[in-house]
Amino acid sequence: MTVKPAIAMKIGRFCMPCEQNEVDVGIVSEQLASSFQDSPVFPRIWTGPARALYVGPGLNLSPHLNVATTIAVSLRQPFELQTWVKSAGWSPWRSEVISVIPSETLHHLKSIGPMALLYLDPLTDRRHPLSNALLMRGRERLKLAATQIGLDEAFAAFGLRPHGPRDMRIARVVREIERRPSAFGRLQDAAALACLSPSRFRARFDAELGLPFRRYRLWRRMAVVMRTIADGGSLTEAAYAAGFANSAHLSSTFKRMFGLTASDLLALGVTIDVSEDNVLSECEHASRHEVETTRVA
Repeated sequence: MTVKPAIAMKIGRFCMPCEQNEVDVGIVSEQLASSFQDSPVFPRIWTGPARALYVGPGLNLSPHLNVATTIAVSLRQPFELQTWVKSAGWSPWRSEVISVIPSETLHHLKSIGPMALLYLDPLTDRRHPLSNALLMRGRERLKLAATQIGLDEAFAAFGLRPHGPRDMRIARVVREIERRPSAFGRLQDAAALACLSPSRFRARFDAELGLPFRRYRLWRRMAVVMRTIADGGSLTEAAYAAGFANSAHLSSTFKRMFGLTASDLLALGVTIDVSEDNVLSECEHASRHEVETTRVA
């Protein structure tokens, strides 16, 4: 893995219920633990192609619909959380210290204390079981790591190791999206690469990643936005690089996905670390090795 130099970005001044699965978040609570650190926690983002990590001050986010499964971790005092499901609407506010928020879950999170938000890779992290005990141990490891934490260390704290894809046809498309996130504006083009009919591809993609193809592609385009900004590009340049019509289109999409606009995030003086991870390639290599071993046996 190679890491580009972090670039601190500082800029001047700068939802809506929808159909969900009948699934609420998995919540784990405990009494307030010792503080993460006594000094202020400055905002920092680590981003790989499909994983991301935010560590920084608590944010008063607007309701938003996450694409990737998210582990929300308080590093000092508890945060407030409510979720929305089709059958019951908004849940009551809950005070929590750690929460696993499944992908495609409309939720509202408020925090006045420092937070860590881990955004899982929908392909390689999806099948990890996350027990209450594992979540609480992961939280303690994050707090002990303090300012030494990074993308790999944070995911390892929760025992998250990449799982190989089950369907190599879908993995082929995912790898190409990684190379060209702004491509594949039509699902038919991705289906052709997988040598599947559009309807069959749609079903296989949903089964493999737990996400519609369009939503996963949007998630990968956001990685392009972060990379472009980390390289010194403006929000307008980032929008065009990721295939958005303009910066306004990017801003509205970013807010629906993360609960604040990209300009609001950058106005905090956030530092962005970009890592080049090869998780998918490693998973595919491991999967081929397992298949070959099985055939020999």
